[in-house]
Amino acid sequence: AALTGWQLLAGGLMLAPVAWVADAPLPTLNLPQILAYAYLSIAGALLAYALWFRGIARLPPVAVSSLGLLSPLTAVILGWALLGQSVAGTSLAGLFMVLGGILAVQWATSRGS
Repeated sequence: AALTGWQLLAGGLMLAPVAWVADAPLPTLNLPQILAYAYLSIAGALLAYALWFRGIARLPPVAVSSLGLLSPLTAVILGWALLGQSVAGTSLAGLFMVLGGILAVQWATSRGS
């Protein structure tokens, strides 16, 4: 966990001067935007990394790495449920194929294969 944190910090520090020169100045942020960034930082990064490393400590690496495939599935389901986005047939087919692959990996891992 510490190595990942240092890698992210070092990468950010190396990219900061490039972003400072290449990108336009940042706009002034209002309170809702600051709160949104704080939420993304805490829930989207800190909590996710904490759960990820806890999973690695408790589960075999193959099982944990296959769970990373749940991210796009979760995005599709939440987009449909919360935002009313449509889900096409091909998306449903892909969703079930990925879910089947994850279940197969989890099942094989639990059986010791």
